[in-house]
Amino acid sequence: MPQDTVNIQFLGKQLQGLIEETRHLRKEVSDVRSLTLQTYEFPKRVERRNAELKDDLEITIKMELGGGLKNLQAAIEGSLARIEGLEERVSVIESSPGAR
Repeated sequence: MPQDTVNIQFLGKQLQGLIEETRHLRKEVSDVRSLTLQTYEFPKRVERRNAELKDDLEITIKMELGGGLKNLQAAIEGSLARIEGLEERVSVIESSPGAR
């Protein structure tokens, strides 16, 4: 036999090895693609979450301040009502004939 003769079983084994290596490479490429997409999406999710937290914090602060301001307003109105009541009493006492 001449030396250029190639064994078909050898070629089959070589081809099987190449096919297996191709499968592994395709899986690795798929994994890299998935990780790349996840890496691309992660900052977007973080930005969305930060925006949601900012909105939540803003609402919470407004509610807390609003509640505090309502209490303050109620206290001021109560004080003003008492002052107005005292003013009425003083004016009644001053307008009575025996006050002077």
